[in-house]
Amino acid sequence: MESLLVVTNPDGDGSGDQGIPDSISEAIGILRTQADVHVCKVSMPGDLDGALHRRGGRKIVVAGGDSDLHTVVGALHKRNELDDAVLAILPDGPESDFARSAGIPDDPARAAEVVLHGVERRFDLLEDCRGDIVVSTVHLGVSGRPHRPRIWPMRSGEADVGSSGGTVGSGGADGAGLAGIPVLAALHALHDADHPRARPFHVRIEADDQVVTDFDRPVLQVAVTNSTSPSPNAAAEGTAGSDDGPDPDRSAADAELADGYVDVVVNFAVDPIARARRALKLGHDNDDDTVTVRARRVSVAGQRFRLNSDGQDSGTERRCTWNVVPQRLRVIVPADS
Repeated sequence: MESLLVVTNPDGDGSGDQGIPDSISEAIGILRTQADVHVCKVSMPGDLDGALHRRGGRKIVVAGGDSDLHTVVGALHKRNELDDAVLAILPDGPESDFARSAGIPDDPARAAEVVLHGVERRFDLLEDCRGDIVVSTVHLGVSGRPHRPRIWPMRSGEADVGSSGGTVGSGGADGAGLAGIPVLAALHALHDADHPRARPFHVRIEADDQVVTDFDRPVLQVAVTNSTSPSPNAAAEGTAGSDDGPDPDRSAADAELADGYVDVVVNFAVDPIARARRALKLGHDNDDDTVTVRARRVSVAGQRFRLNSDGQDSGTERRCTWNVVPQRLRVIVPADS
């Protein structure tokens, strides 16, 4: 029988086996019908390192979203074991941009069938200036919120959404149009007084040999991404696990996971009216607001900015470079993807 190591974070709101969501427990049951399954409930980084140390030749099944996958892949990278590891994913709902882009079902039971009967495919990764790995997307921004460090990534549904712009936008859509934008902008401004979100910042951004911006124009947020789009829960309100405002990688519809390139999406919509237009999806494709370029190497330098890698807070930098590492990640996907 095939041998599997299922890595799961039980510190969520699951009502199943010792905090594991029922849907994941059901998927593990499916795996056990055809494989020898060892479940590792990881609450602290040391737990994961110990499990990887004892995994032998087991295939690693990550139960969760992008942040969970980021943690496991990063640990394998630091152990110099990434090249020898084959991974599979049991997404806990639709929060995994990587899984969705790779064609893996967001239903854990269906994803379990992929683990058992899928095929191996290689995907690109990003390596940053600190030697850390990014699986799907890294966001750069400046937030007014105080930093609350986490030992382990957020579970599904824990994202601090913040602004109620999406709700206001839908509720005020009755005849609002452009006339409703000042009202929406005012509501955003009132909310931001108590819950500060993204702030403009000045950086120089280079994508390969192209200068995307050179301090002359403030940006609101930058995304460097392989994923085609964020999860539905993140649309318009910011990426899950990120407090940095609107999600610019909504424009990366043509991004690919294994073509040797990443999409660099720069959001210049720094004034309240422009942000309100984006919330209402008015003028979203305006080239004056958002620029998207493709590159193998991305460098950002200037005012200190915060990093959010695959939904995890990665600290701050004044300058950093990301390089595409082609075909580095081995993942089981559906045979017809």
